[in-house]
Amino acid sequence: MTLPDTSPTLSLRDATRTRSNILLAAQRLFAEKGYTTTGVREVAAAAGVNSTLIRRYFVSKEGLFRAAVEEFLRVDVFIEGNREDFGKRAVKLLIYGEGVTSALAMMMLATADTGARELCSELMHRHITVPLAQWLGGGAGAMARASQINMLWFGYMGARQVLPLTGLEGDALDATRDWLAETIQAIVDRP
Repeated sequence: MTLPDTSPTLSLRDATRTRSNILLAAQRLFAEKGYTTTGVREVAAAAGVNSTLIRRYFVSKEGLFRAAVEEFLRVDVFIEGNREDFGKRAVKLLIYGEGVTSALAMMMLATADTGARELCSELMHRHITVPLAQWLGGGAGAMARASQINMLWFGYMGARQVLPLTGLEGDALDATRDWLAETIQAIVDRP
C-alpha cells in the first residue's frame, strides 16, 4: 500500500494552488458583480473550497479584494523599456489588458462601498501613480503628470471594458489608440 505524499513541499504546492484558485474566482466575481454584491461564500463555491480557507489566506473579504486588485496593479511592465516608446508600449499593454480580468472593473464596481473605494484609491496611488511619478523624474510636476497618464489609462479601459463605447471599432478604434499613444507620450516628454 502506498501512502500519500504529505511532505511540506506537497502541502505548500496545494496551499499555493488553493490560494490561486480563490484569487482567480474572486477576481472574476468582483469584476462581474462588484465588491458589495459578491460574498465570501460565493467566492469559495466558485473556487471549490470551504469559505474558512478564504479567511485563512486573506483574513477578510477586504483582504481578498485587496489581493485581487493588487495582483493587477503593476506599473513595472509599462516603465520597462525605452522612454521614447512609452506611449506606444502603454497602448499595447492596454490592448492586451482588454482580454483579461479587469482590475478597473473590480475597482469601478467597488465604488458603492466607501471602504473599498478608499482602498482602491490608496492602491492606485501606491502601486501606479507614485512609481510612475518617480520614473518620470520626481519633482513638483511629476505627480500631476503621472495622474494624467493614469486618468487616460482609466478612461480607455473603462470605455473598452466596463461601459463600452459604441463607435469605437475598426479605423475609429485604431485612430483612438494612436491618439492615446501620442497623448501619453506627450505627457512623458513634457519637462
